[in-house]
Amino acid sequence: MSSTVKSFRQLVGIPPSSASTSLLVVEKVAETRKVIAKLLGKYRQDGNGKNIVHVVHEVPAGAPVFTPGTALAQEFEELTSKPNEKVVTKNFPSSFAKTDLHDYLQGLGEVGQKIVLVGYISHICISTTARVGSELGYDVLVVRDAVGDRNIPGANAETVLSVVLSELADGFATIVSEGEISS
Repeated sequence: MSSTVKSFRQLVGIPPSSASTSLLVVEKVAETRKVIAKLLGKYRQDGNGKNIVHVVHEVPAGAPVFTPGTALAQEFEELTSKPNEKVVTKNFPSSFAKTDLHDYLQGLGEVGQKIVLVGYISHICISTTARVGSELGYDVLVVRDAVGDRNIPGANAETVLSVVLSELADGFATIVSEGEISS
């Protein structure tokens, strides 16, 4: 793909974001564990924890994903929430749907206006949260090396992730690497 092709965001004059303020950790899995731990370390070192939000997907008993006691629901010690860090429990792909996340972020003032998304199932939870966040007026960043996906019918995880990040970069978010995040 030619580097002269512009994203929709570029065409309408939306500048890329270069810094961050609030970290949203949406579902934590082994493949992104180390990078998310580094980001949590940065945020915890630089603040009081209020700009860190852990999003947990609550599912009905017996659901095929995120079922308590399974690998996808495993909570890693270094990624668990600390005092002053917000925990949001969701039942839908969007972290904003029927939760208090929007109100919480608004209550943070300027710090809550720019959100950094990391976590799992990029084509469902990360994508939906980024799109809704953008519609609500948030400046959304997605950390490419801190999001993951799974193989789905018709596409492997790497392809799914690449397409999702390209779509989000085109219209809804700035895509960055962990090293570009300062908190």
